[in-house]
Amino acid sequence: MQGDITEEEMVAVIELFDPNNDGDVQYSEFRDLFYSISVDQEKERNPAKFSNQDMDDTKLEAEVIPHLMRDEYSELRLSHNRLTDEGAEEISGALSDDKAHLQILDLRFNEIGAEGAIHLGNALGSNVYVTELYFSYNPLGGRGASSLCASLAPTNAGFSSVCVLDLRHCGIDDDGGESMGRSFKGNTALKEISLCGNMLGDKTAAAMAEALQNERCMIHSLNLSNNKIGGRGSKHIGHSIRSNVELKAIILSGNPIGDLGVSSFAESFEGVEGPNLSGEEKKDMYADIGAKDAKKNKLPTSPQKTIEKPSAYCGLRILGMSGCNISDLGMGDLGGSLRTNCVLSTLDIRCNNLTNDGITGIARSLEENTSLRELYCGDNEFSVPGAMALGSMLSKNVSLLVLDVSGCHLNKTAAAKHLAEGIAKNECLQELHVARTHLTDEGLKEFTVAVEQNMCLEKIIYHCNVLTKGVIAALEFALSRERKPAAQLLDNMEQARLERRQEMKELEIARKIKAAQATGEGDADNMEIAKKKTQEVLEPGTKIWIPVSFGRRNNVLGKIEVDSATSLADARTSIARFGDLGDDYIFISVNDGKPIALDEEGKRQVTWDCGRHVLLRPINWIEL
Repeated sequence: MQGDITEEEMVAVIELFDPNNDGDVQYSEFRDLFYSISVDQEKERNPAKFSNQDMDDTKLEAEVIPHLMRDEYSELRLSHNRLTDEGAEEISGALSDDKAHLQILDLRFNEIGAEGAIHLGNALGSNVYVTELYFSYNPLGGRGASSLCASLAPTNAGFSSVCVLDLRHCGIDDDGGESMGRSFKGNTALKEISLCGNMLGDKTAAAMAEALQNERCMIHSLNLSNNKIGGRGSKHIGHSIRSNVELKAIILSGNPIGDLGVSSFAESFEGVEGPNLSGEEKKDMYADIGAKDAKKNKLPTSPQKTIEKPSAYCGLRILGMSGCNISDLGMGDLGGSLRTNCVLSTLDIRCNNLTNDGITGIARSLEENTSLRELYCGDNEFSVPGAMALGSMLSKNVSLLVLDVSGCHLNKTAAAKHLAEGIAKNECLQELHVARTHLTDEGLKEFTVAVEQNMCLEKIIYHCNVLTKGVIAALEFALSRERKPAAQLLDNMEQARLERRQEMKELEIARKIKAAQATGEGDADNMEIAKKKTQEVLEPGTKIWIPVSFGRRNNVLGKIEVDSATSLADARTSIARFGDLGDDYIFISVNDGKPIALDEEGKRQVTWDCGRHVLLRPINWIEL
């Protein structure tokens, strides 16, 4: 079938996926088939950009709608104009019943209200082509936003294909937000949602939490910044992410969540221990697995031993909590959970009035953390003791790339000196922000000396400080010197992270053994089992799923099922099912970091030679 499908063909297709007529439709499969039989692949469509054209409804009807009805646009950008509800109704008429195969619709900064949103919502309910909808800075209100999102409700999830939804600064109240949250529950298409700058409260947060807990939820990014969500609402969201491996970023900045809200996230970061897996082994296995793979693949059951997927796992990588009225007490809870967290990569805790105690707690946890890449802790109230703790952290940390302390009190030379001493010993930090810190010439000189010893730091942002030209020139000259190559830096960081994780794992096992001996609960057999858990070799018959990366460990292609006898040749066959690499790659040994010859793959085992994370590189890697 090609072109527009008939009603009879639609009924026939639905019967394929709902033979019992009970409403249990496999929506994702149905949507894929619907695309394949209804999209005219040969028709050429072009992007249409009419932003900042002072366009009103009359001009829209005369110059844009005829082309849209003829299905000539792949995307339509109409931001920063004077369109009202009448213009939105014209656009919805073209989108209804798939008259136009438009994929991107941008209506930001117009004058569209609730009535226009209702028309567009009705059109989107029967449209399978629009994937990105930008509606921010329109006076929709709660009624308009809830009507617009009603088209994304579970009853329409198989038809709606909207992946990106932007409703920033639309005057949405808490009741409207609650209705929107209920519409999102069960939706399988939405990936990014931005609702910042509205009037959303705890009821909206609770509804969003229910949507995030749904097993069909595929949301990757949720921006709720600058609303009115309090501790109770953020507690719902914090608990909801415990079993959500899809959500990678959540921004709650500018909400009065307080210590109650941040504590719920701390609990989720600690996670739940799965049977037969320690916390570190569980996180190593799932940290870099893609969203779809984590949902589709389940760990197998073998007659000898069973390794199950953890019942709860938080996959959050980016957390924004600036300006959230968090005290040192709440930050202490968060710091404790970060000590062993191996997933979170970006943390923003600026503008929270944190003192030396709060910053010290975070810094100490990052001495052991091996995943955090960016820490933004500026505009807080710490001084010399906090700077001392951050300097100590920098001397031990093996993962942090960006540190922002802008707006803090570094006016005393001692504070800058402590930070500089940590930088001099650090081997991974790339960027340091010290703007608006009342930094003096003496303090900047300390950073200059540290940069001369450090071969990694590439940028120091120091604007809005009273500094002389000569001191600035000396720092810029030090930064201009040749730095370590990026590839070498990343390799060193990865090796240091692996060593630190193994060290932490062994210390934890030793602590448990010692505790068991002290209480008399541990025998020789249990001691031996505990020691074996620190090794990467599998027992015979045990099967696990391990990630496969290409080039760098964070470039995860998917995962494969292996046991202690799986050879590299078998692994190559499994990789071909999801990785479009052909045979132009080689396996890298986890023991010495060298490539494994192709003719040796049949004799080598995955877990013995590649460990619990298979690393691939181009076959001409040695020549490069």
